[in-house]
Amino acid sequence: MSVVSVAPDPDRLSRLLGLAYEAPMSFGSDNARDKEAWRRFADEAAEALGCQLAMVEYYDPGNPQRSFIAAGGLHGFEEAFCSARARGQEDNYLRNMLNKPQGTVLLGAEIVNVAEMRRSRCYSSLALPWQLEHFLMATVLAENGGSAFFSLGRAAREAPFVEVDKAVISRLVLAHLTRSMRMQRELAAACGSNALLSAAVQQAPTGIVAFNWQGKLVMSNQKASTIFAMDDGLTLVDGELHAEAPAVHAQLDQALAAMLQIAQGLPVPPPAPVPVPRRSTRHPYKVTFSTLATPGNSADFPSGSAIVAVVHDERRANGPSIPAALRTAYGLTRAEVRLCQGMLEGQSLAEAATRLGVSRNTAKTHLARVFDKTGVRSQVALLRLLTIGTRG
Repeated sequence: MSVVSVAPDPDRLSRLLGLAYEAPMSFGSDNARDKEAWRRFADEAAEALGCQLAMVEYYDPGNPQRSFIAAGGLHGFEEAFCSARARGQEDNYLRNMLNKPQGTVLLGAEIVNVAEMRRSRCYSSLALPWQLEHFLMATVLAENGGSAFFSLGRAAREAPFVEVDKAVISRLVLAHLTRSMRMQRELAAACGSNALLSAAVQQAPTGIVAFNWQGKLVMSNQKASTIFAMDDGLTLVDGELHAEAPAVHAQLDQALAAMLQIAQGLPVPPPAPVPVPRRSTRHPYKVTFSTLATPGNSADFPSGSAIVAVVHDERRANGPSIPAALRTAYGLTRAEVRLCQGMLEGQSLAEAATRLGVSRNTAKTHLARVFDKTGVRSQVALLRLLTIGTRG
């Protein structure tokens, strides 16, 4: 039995899949941020899967401006590849994969025999200079308007891909890539049916995330993608909302579960908005869940949408904050700074504890340590120190 050569670390794989769901499928767009999101995915894929090269490509021969390539792992490969394609150098791998059904995963030698590969101009101008020899390619989407592919490459000195790798890539990566791209396709279709509302959803100042009847993500707007990319306490992991604080993460799961029950007509109390603390000292996010009325009555969202989560990015641009000099001078930890920030914004100790996702006793321990470090003995004196720099 062959030994798998692709064995990603679970943590790296989780991050990779999160990037897949966050990257928007705006192929052909001039949005540099969107393109960079796919490059980050490709870079992470190369690292997580132990390859010199990882590449995501969308190919639309009838609409070339929509074609898209994002390569990771080899600095400069993407530019060289696009330049070679522009000079009309035929890519035999692409040509032979175009008619393959969605979900196909093949080793390089199954697509193009080794002798033919080595005779091709693409191999001479691209693979050979980069010393690439072993390849694996998968069809993510196969549609009339275009096809999406995911490719991996390794150097001759590295272990070749083996038969078992195809199943690993299909199960661990391809299924999620297909789902994330279809999600974006459905969102594009919704935009076509109601362009005005869809544009408003995409341009909304709050994050908007839709979930299906199983609680899986089916779309997120531009603001939500920006929030998740910041990785400041709230992210996407395997297509699910993930809060850094375990207690808050449990609240998100419970709120979504309750709202799914409400969507099914069960008499369940609606969940309260969930405050999600950030690692930075800014005001926490607030996540509010609501239903999309009844099935089939959500034409402005992708089919299957049932629940919408609105992520409020509440900021107090002119509000008080803890001076960096004080944080440094007293050696306050991140948790202590966040506790102080909450109190500075008018929160009680209990409210600050909720924001931190910790118990009230833990918050009291943080406060006692702040007292010891700053030399104050009361919350009033602490607030005076934080605002005007004197102990009082």
